[in-house]
Amino acid sequence: MCAIAGAPSKEDVVRMLELMRHRAPDDAGTFQDERFTMGMGRLKIIDLISNDLCPITHKGLTLTFNGEIYNYIDLREELKKIGHTFKTSSDTEVLLVAYIEWNEGCLDKLNGMFAFAVNDGQSIFLARDIAGEKPLYYSLNASGEFKFASEAKALGFACQELPPAHSARFHFDKKTLDIRKWWQFTPKERDIDFESALKELDTILADSVRLRTRSDVSYGLYFSGGIDSTLISTYHNFSNQFTYQDGDYQKEFREIFPKILWHLDYPVSTFSPFGLWKLAEEARSKNVKVVLSGEGADELFGGYVRYVPNEFNRLGRNKFPSYTKVFPHRDMLWEEFNGNMRELLRMGDRMASAWGVENRCPFLDRRIIEFAFTLPMSYKIRGLETKVILCELLKRRMPEYKFQEKHGLFCSVNKWLNAPDEGFDKTTYHEYQEKIWSTFKDM
Repeated sequence: MCAIAGAPSKEDVVRMLELMRHRAPDDAGTFQDERFTMGMGRLKIIDLISNDLCPITHKGLTLTFNGEIYNYIDLREELKKIGHTFKTSSDTEVLLVAYIEWNEGCLDKLNGMFAFAVNDGQSIFLARDIAGEKPLYYSLNASGEFKFASEAKALGFACQELPPAHSARFHFDKKTLDIRKWWQFTPKERDIDFESALKELDTILADSVRLRTRSDVSYGLYFSGGIDSTLISTYHNFSNQFTYQDGDYQKEFREIFPKILWHLDYPVSTFSPFGLWKLAEEARSKNVKVVLSGEGADELFGGYVRYVPNEFNRLGRNKFPSYTKVFPHRDMLWEEFNGNMRELLRMGDRMASAWGVENRCPFLDRRIIEFAFTLPMSYKIRGLETKVILCELLKRRMPEYKFQEKHGLFCSVNKWLNAPDEGFDKTTYHEYQEKIWSTFKDM
């Protein structure tokens, strides 16, 4: 995990990196040319020795990069065969050389989570991963001044988010910004039998977990006891597992609430960030820098109760018989992936980065995303069953598993806020609400 920033002024970039120091506590640096300054802070996970990666320059190009390229070893071998050489063992250098060789076409070769920027002297190229695991914001004012950063606060909130699966290019001379969607994918069901689909998913998920446990530092698993995290645990023996337990966090919640808001940068519809904060805090206390989690499984494989027929009946399906025709499951899952999941990933990223921890999501491997959206819906939702194929895969990999309620991120916030006052002024809570609303209402 890293923090990246860019602006015409070096002083601005240094200031932005300092604001995002929590994301990248291990190393930081800048590179300035006559037009632009690129900055990068680093949380060392791969290649702990090299100190010349913040940012990295090669053949007249400068790269700042936040994320992980999981297939970087395979890409490095492919690039070596073409004639390229490497000075480090990092995925950062592989990404820059891949861009040099294939330009924007390198995006189709990447399996990873990423937000990066490349300065070629004439333009700044930005790109973001398919799911939006890694954040990227930019601003372009009326005078043509362009900036970018990993967090909105670094740009003073006067910015826009580059959407997931999109790239952008800012041209210095024209002072224009061109944005395009680089991942063109349309969900379309394919003809595949259940057993073949099960084997294919098993193979891809096993490799996804293998790639995400490739690290030069300690790693662990956010373990809820539910289907998703338990399934991940069957592919690797995690010595570090972290489970959130709701408890009497009244005083602690009140103390750290302002910190959580500061790190979030934006309003959310849940208090789950507190649970994520506690998980990341525990991971960091055990010197774990990388954690795997089950984000994406519900959105890709239909895990929410609102998808099942009895929920539709409770909501009045008899009165609205066309509900599922207007909102077919496939479209609902696609909207979940491009909507609700983005908020979940933002929360996960901000709370993990607050503690210098990187969150990795095996279910958001590009191969799994594209696999999931080509599956017949009956392999995901069948009657009252959700995540059908994941449940079956877990049963086969762990026959002794007893399906149970998972330990989610439930927080007793109402209880904590309405408890007898212990020096906590509720107006503080409402002031923060108003501050957030006034910041974002016109964006």
